[in-house]
Amino acid sequence: MQEIKLKGVNETVYFEQLENGLPIYIWTSEYAHSFQGVLNVFYGADYLDFTVNHRRCHVHRGTAHYLEHVMCEMDDEPLLVKFNRLGSYSNAHTSYMNTAYEFLGTSKLKENLELLLHAIFEKKFNNEEIEHERTPIIEEQRMRADNPEILSYLAMNDLLYQKYPNKVDLGGTIDDIKQITREELELIYRSFYHPANMTLVVTGNVSPYEVVQIVKDFFKDKPITEWIKPKLLNYKEGKRVHIKQKTIYANVEVPEVTVAVKMPMVNFANYDYLKLINMIRLILASNFSSTTLFKEELLEKKLIYNLYYSAYKMYDYLILEVGCRTKYPEEMADILLTKLKKLTINEEDIERKIKSAISTLVLSYENHEEVNSILSNSLLYTGKIIENEKEMLESISIKAIKEVYQLLSFKEIVTLFVLTKEKKQD
Repeated sequence: MQEIKLKGVNETVYFEQLENGLPIYIWTSEYAHSFQGVLNVFYGADYLDFTVNHRRCHVHRGTAHYLEHVMCEMDDEPLLVKFNRLGSYSNAHTSYMNTAYEFLGTSKLKENLELLLHAIFEKKFNNEEIEHERTPIIEEQRMRADNPEILSYLAMNDLLYQKYPNKVDLGGTIDDIKQITREELELIYRSFYHPANMTLVVTGNVSPYEVVQIVKDFFKDKPITEWIKPKLLNYKEGKRVHIKQKTIYANVEVPEVTVAVKMPMVNFANYDYLKLINMIRLILASNFSSTTLFKEELLEKKLIYNLYYSAYKMYDYLILEVGCRTKYPEEMADILLTKLKKLTINEEDIERKIKSAISTLVLSYENHEEVNSILSNSLLYTGKIIENEKEMLESISIKAIKEVYQLLSFKEIVTLFVLTKEKKQD
C-alpha cells in the first residue's frame, strides 16, 4: 500500500490500486466518530457523444441522471432503505462531469462497503425498474424548471457557449426523459461503469488495510473484463461568446445581475491549473470580497444587497463571474463591468487572503467529510491527489499574480439579468 504524504498539513492518504483497475484512496482520523465512502464514476451529464470500439454513440440528455436513479433501485427495496437499515445515510448525485454514490455511517463498515459495491458492480437491469423511475424523474425535472439558481446557471451557459451541451439542464428535457431507453442505460453502464473509470474514497475512523481487504474480498472470483476506454467527442467550442446579453424572469424577490468573462485556457498554458485558479480567485477577492472598499461603498449607497464572484474552468475555457442582488440591475451591470475591467492588486490584502486560505486548508482536515470532498475533487479535476497544496499557496507571490493579471482578457463579456416575474407582468 502506498502512502501519499500531504506536505505542510502533516496528513497521509493511503493508496492502493486493485488488479481490476479500481483506485482506492483512504484518509484516517482517530478523532472522527463516523466514516464516509464515495464511489466516483467519471461519467457525467455532458458526455452525450462518444465512440466505443470505433462505433459512434449518442445518448439523450439526462441519461447519466436517469442511470443514477436506476442504480439506486434494487430488486426488493431501494438502496437508500438498505443503508438506513444499517443505520447509515446514503445519497447519489450527477454533475456535468461525474456521478457519485456515497454512504455515511458510524458502524458496520464492511456491510456499508459491500452494499455499495454490490449495488454498482452487480447491477441487473429490468424494464419494470427502469419504467418505474421515469415518472419521478420527470416530476423532479418539472420542479427544477422553476428553480432560480438552475435557470440562472443555464441562462449563463447559453450566453457563454456556442457548442457545449450544458445550456440544457443535466437531467434533460421532459421529451429527453421520455425517450431514454434501456439500451442507452446499459450502453453507459457497460462503457463507463468500470472499476478503472472510478475512484473509491473512504475517510474517517477506519483502518486503511481493512478497507482495502473488504474491497479485495468483494471482487475475489468476480471476473472483470479489461476496460476499453471510450473516446469522448470534442464539441469544438469557439472563442466567442454565444450571446452578449440576456434577461430572464424567475421566482426571485430581488433582481440579480451577473457579468461574466470567457477566456481560452490556452492563454495560461504555462501555469499549473490549481495555482492559476487560486491566483485569479485572490485577485477577485481583493476587489470584490466583503472586506473591500468597493463592496462597502455599494452597500453604503444601498445599491446592492450582496456581492458575489467566482473563477472556474469549463473544459477549454476560464470563466470569471461577478454579480449581485440589486434593485438597480442596469446601473449595477455598468458598475460591475467597469470594475471588472479595472481590477486592482492590493499587496497587503492579497497576502492576508493567502494566509486565510492556508488556515482554511489546514482546518479542513478536522472534518473527514471535507477531506473526502477535497480528495474526490482533486481526482476529478486534476486526476491526482494534490500533495503540496499548502506549499503552493505559500509560494504565490505578488509578482506572479501581476503576471497572471496581464494575461487576463476582457474581450468576450456577457451580462445576465434575472428579474422578478412581477416585473415581466408590469
